[in-house]
Amino acid sequence: MADTPIDAVLEDGMDVNNDLLWLLKRAFHHGLHTLNEAMGNHDVTTAQLGLMRLLAEQPGLSGADLARHLLVTPQGAQLAVAALERRGFVERKPDPNHGRILRAYLTQTGRDVAEACLAEAVAAHQALFGVFDNDEQETLRGLLQRFLHHAGNDE
Repeated sequence: MADTPIDAVLEDGMDVNNDLLWLLKRAFHHGLHTLNEAMGNHDVTTAQLGLMRLLAEQPGLSGADLARHLLVTPQGAQLAVAALERRGFVERKPDPNHGRILRAYLTQTGRDVAEACLAEAVAAHQALFGVFDNDEQETLRGLLQRFLHHAGNDE
């Protein structure tokens, strides 16, 4: 007999170790750890690489723009930009039309580091997903995209 609501759920057959959300979380953390280790020589995290890639593709984004694209708070984006700016990877310049807005740009050093990190991240990504053949990767991608579409998060 179940003593608590949690006991009742567990008695009904929910295997916590095979719960889909738990498996997704574990897979995400494993992938994040693997990519961060691969880029460790440059002391750049996956979050910082994501920001640098975005600035390489769209130079001159504001902190608010970066936050929206990266799905973080504006404060989180500002902290990331400031950390990269201190290392000489990013520079900020005032917007000519809006003096309070600072636009972020990669420096040449930032581009070089981003390229090196990206090469290592791609190799780590291929090793991670190498356990699946191309068809399995496409199936997984399609299932996750459908899940996100249904959840209303198509980005």
